[in-house]
Amino acid sequence: MKKFIVVLVATFALAALVGCGGGAAASLYKDGTYTGAGQGKSGEITVTITIAGDKITVDEITDPGETVGIGGAEAIADGTFKQQIEEAQSAEIDGVLGASLTTAGVKTALEDALAQAKN
Repeated sequence: MKKFIVVLVATFALAALVGCGGGAAASLYKDGTYTGAGQGKSGEITVTITIAGDKITVDEITDPGETVGIGGAEAIADGTFKQQIEEAQSAEIDGVLGASLTTAGVKTALEDALAQAKN
């Protein structure tokens, strides 16, 4: 009888542990579209993202005043920042050599948007 009770208790304990860990992982972000802002070299940079199932997609990056010819404006226009963000799925991007202020502005804008989406 003692052995039966020990086996029964162990079975229930195992079932409880499996039940707790068997569910889907919690989402980091709420699905939706979010826009964040950051300071670039020559003004405010905005990053608009859409999140669906914790996947980040960049919709738009604006840079009304970034200097053409230095790298930051081109990296926004040609999709370099968009590609880096979508590959990293975070603000941990390499950025662009020679455009550290624009890179910082893009990162800050993305972090702002992600903070709005946080669960």
